[in-house]
Amino acid sequence: MVINNPKITQTMKIAIIITVKNEVQAIEKLLESVISQTKQPNEIIIADAGSTDNTKERIKQFKSKLPQLKLINAKGTNRSQGRNKAIALAKSEIIAVTDAGCTLKNDWLEKITRPILANRADSVAGFYLPETNNAFSRCTVPFVAVMPNQFNPKTYLPSSRSIAFTKTAWALAGKYPRNLNYCEDLIFAKNLKTKTTMIVEPKALVYWQQNKNLFQFFRQISRYARGDIQARYWPHIGKIATVYLRYAILITFPLLIPLYLLFPIIKHAKYIPHPVCLVFLPLFQITADLAVIHGSISGLIRKK
Repeated sequence: MVINNPKITQTMKIAIIITVKNEVQAIEKLLESVISQTKQPNEIIIADAGSTDNTKERIKQFKSKLPQLKLINAKGTNRSQGRNKAIALAKSEIIAVTDAGCTLKNDWLEKITRPILANRADSVAGFYLPETNNAFSRCTVPFVAVMPNQFNPKTYLPSSRSIAFTKTAWALAGKYPRNLNYCEDLIFAKNLKTKTTMIVEPKALVYWQQNKNLFQFFRQISRYARGDIQARYWPHIGKIATVYLRYAILITFPLLIPLYLLFPIIKHAKYIPHPVCLVFLPLFQITADLAVIHGSISGLIRKK
């Protein structure tokens, strides 16, 4: 049921919330895409978790172009705590959240806030498209993104690369879970979907930059798995369990290993029309599996 907050009007103020830590390579592209929005936010609040590179200096350079930008000190916080702190400080009732490492389609803010401004929803799930520039990065996409044939608006949960909600809905959903740094956005989105009225707007697009090397890919998958375990997010824990089962079978029946290496090619080659995938996809499958094992064990050992 829609909260139907009488305060929501077409002129309601909107804040964009971003958390950063050592994002000097990505923050400029994101802020340039904010400047290009067809609908400009009233506030831009960036919570810096303690950058040791030039991220803060680069952000400050945008103050002349984005006078509504505010950089806050959130040193020592995780993503959830940083977002919660920024949202609490926002004077706007409507909150749009995205991440460093993303760029916004020029009408993203307009489309992701439209259902809230029309009082048809308390929260809006936007979508994201992986941004790739070579065959290597294209091969990572099926392992980390929602593919077109997997997208179902009824079951879709947005990441915090592309989401909007009212501050009232944020409070009703219990805010971002402060103990989580990964999988926090899925837990928050699940609570939003359960406790408020969420509309899916797949045309509210952000473009998500992909990893540039195998180590970054391993680290990304490992962190996701660790977050799933720490959050006790059972849909993903079930998938993690299948990785352990798969390797138990391969150890017992090693003759199945060639089929295992062929599996990712059959499954994902349609998304990557490039011959090099014949080499990369099995490599990424093995890397992803090992990262899942590493991350899940780390999640069991490390409580936070």
